[in-house]
Amino acid sequence: MNPSLDSYFVELLGPRELIFKSETLDLSNLDSQSVAAKTLYSTISPGTELAAWQGDPPLRPGPIYPRLVGYCNVAEIVAIGAEVQTLKVGDRILTTQAHRSAFICKQSAIMGRVPDALGSIEASTTYLFHLGYNALLKGDFRPGHAVAVLGLGALGMASVLLIQALGGQVFALSNHTDSLHHAQRMGAQGTWRKDTPHLARLVTESTGGSGIDLVIHTSNSWDDWWLALSLPRKEGVISVVGFPGRGQPPPSFNPLDSRYFYDNQLRLVAAGFSPSIAAAPHDIRFTLARNCSYLMQLLASERLKAHALIGGVEPAHRIISCYEALCANRRTGLTVVLDWAQT
Repeated sequence: MNPSLDSYFVELLGPRELIFKSETLDLSNLDSQSVAAKTLYSTISPGTELAAWQGDPPLRPGPIYPRLVGYCNVAEIVAIGAEVQTLKVGDRILTTQAHRSAFICKQSAIMGRVPDALGSIEASTTYLFHLGYNALLKGDFRPGHAVAVLGLGALGMASVLLIQALGGQVFALSNHTDSLHHAQRMGAQGTWRKDTPHLARLVTESTGGSGIDLVIHTSNSWDDWWLALSLPRKEGVISVVGFPGRGQPPPSFNPLDSRYFYDNQLRLVAAGFSPSIAAAPHDIRFTLARNCSYLMQLLASERLKAHALIGGVEPAHRIISCYEALCANRRTGLTVVLDWAQT
């Protein structure tokens, strides 16, 4: 075994100030419960990464730069620690490692082994689908539920595809015509511009009158939050994946307006987090690892169509150009996969 491994990684020093840095990973004394791996592909998560790239206001107090970016990584194991029992050299793994060519991580940080039937490019999109999957779990989704997806960036589009795969009715809302057309091609039962007059009534009528059971809210706009309040049926749920109000002044309305929130007895839930600890299914059924393994099975069977999220595959060293292109064209709900073999 080579006792060291060169690694190149991306660091964001400030808005639109990104550099590649290098380090040498020492494999001679690899921790007994760790693995070393070389990245094959990593997928850009546009919502999170473009916000950091553009310098949007931070989500919580404290310094935000310098920072690593990315968390959708598929890699091949090149070395394992003495106590690693369930993986071997040559296995492909899914992790939340940042955009980097190689790394060492604990076995417990691995979200799953990539199935042989699943391509590495497709597997690298798994965590984007997981964010939508978590929103469905938090919203008590059931097959047959009517779900409105508000905002059709990569996360919103992933949610549209996932709801279709899991037997829900999906209704997509965006002011970007390209995104609406793409959602329609992917099987959305209804698509509307968000500024359509009487939109809440039209959406409800399209459900056959049963109403929207769940809204997946992926936007930061207060205007979209107002729309989200008006969409669910009585005792419906708004599963919040976006960050309402980020980068905007305080709203001119009550974000918990009683005519919607109280009268309809709505439930608001924050989505995006799944437990990452190892636990028996009877203790915690839906862990991050189990969720991602399930989603990779859906991707491998093509019930979930990763290609519908991928706008292109580019060499990793072109990440700045990818960011700029995604900033300039956020209307399609697509992302870019970075190829680390070309770095």
